[in-house]
Amino acid sequence: MLLTRYQSPYPNYAHQLFVTPSKHLIVLKDGRLRYQSKPVEVSLGVVSTAPREHLVHYIVADHTSSAFYAETRSGRSLQSAVDFLRRAWQKKEDFFFHGIPEVLSVPAAVAETFPDVLPWLASLGVRAFAPTSGFQAGVHQVRHWDKDLAEAASVHEYLNGVSVDLSTLEQIISATLKRSNEASLSRSAQKMSRR
Repeated sequence: MLLTRYQSPYPNYAHQLFVTPSKHLIVLKDGRLRYQSKPVEVSLGVVSTAPREHLVHYIVADHTSSAFYAETRSGRSLQSAVDFLRRAWQKKEDFFFHGIPEVLSVPAAVAETFPDVLPWLASLGVRAFAPTSGFQAGVHQVRHWDKDLAEAASVHEYLNGVSVDLSTLEQIISATLKRSNEASLSRSAQKMSRR
């Protein structure tokens, strides 16, 4: 289904799915995370075999409110996009984002890397479509998440005197996700009030 212009009729109607390698966070050989200011471009299709170990961000964002749920994993062992969406859409005790949308944008690279995602969405009655360049406005959430996660890792390292590795990263993601959503929702509200 090709969309040239899109506006969601209400929150939780349309979500955007992003599964993308981090442009700035890499995993060193000893397991520590490192922020690299110069962006590193690596495609999702080759991230698991890339010379460097990259982090991969899994993000699902509400098209209307800009609220989102995110997880980050090593690119060496990609998790299933279906498993990620199950966790994202289920009701959580400590986080507000939940609910199955009516439509979901699924980039072609995600559909190719995870061939089970489109049939699974169809079985739920969720209409999937490949986003057009105009619909892909949600990429700001990917940029902000990458930056927020890097900052949280840096603060954690500074306060605790211990380098952040993949297991430590899991511990700081929950708090970072809440802070990032507060900032994202605040930015969205400011944009809407300026119209």
